[in-house]
Amino acid sequence: MFSEQWKDFERPAKRGAKGWNKDFADGVSIFQRVDDGARFSLTSDLIRAWRFELPLNRAMASGALRQAWESEPYLGGMRRGSFVSKFMHGEGDDMDEFAEDWGPSLMTPEEEEKFEAMEFPLTAYRGGTGSIDEVAQGISWTLDLEIAKFYALDWPKRWGIEREPMIVSMQVECEDVAAFLVGRKESELLVPYASLLRDAMTEVTDRVDVRLAGADPSGGADFPGGDCRHLPAAS
Repeated sequence: MFSEQWKDFERPAKRGAKGWNKDFADGVSIFQRVDDGARFSLTSDLIRAWRFELPLNRAMASGALRQAWESEPYLGGMRRGSFVSKFMHGEGDDMDEFAEDWGPSLMTPEEEEKFEAMEFPLTAYRGGTGSIDEVAQGISWTLDLEIAKFYALDWPKRWGIEREPMIVSMQVECEDVAAFLVGRKESELLVPYASLLRDAMTEVTDRVDVRLAGADPSGGADFPGGDCRHLPAAS
């Protein structure tokens, strides 16, 4: 049984870059105008359609899934990560394959331009709690150490998590990264199969001067000289 919004994502894709951008924006709009229950149902439908290779307007789905990636569902009286992680974890899946396949098409044209201009290798950070091995499992990394500090120190406190904070860094190459996202102002890199790079990771021990992620660390930073091209998949 598909959600009420599903039929919109079966419509034929518009042609060309302008058509892609229009469909992407429509997918964003559909996701934003429904409540959290409908958003979770739509996220589930889109991911299942991708798994079973059902006909799908890829650009519209990308717009909706971008919102699902960055939005926190409020279900059962609790915040529950993102819509994507809530569904994937509920299914017992990891998100490496999702990030590898969908990451490039989640980016806006502006993010693609910044990504293609980056000069690799770059230092990426990830904050969390527990051991390095546990933190290494995640696909969401950042170019900003302060963002990693936030997720290691401030974010767990919001949920009463008292485990040991952990901040990890590693050098990443262009081919390691599926996408660069700035929608949450977190200079976010999606790194599928990051756990395979575990031997290259080190713990960051400088945890002073922690601040919330309110400023714009990704901003208009320039990354000269790169040639890292990740184009959206055709619909």
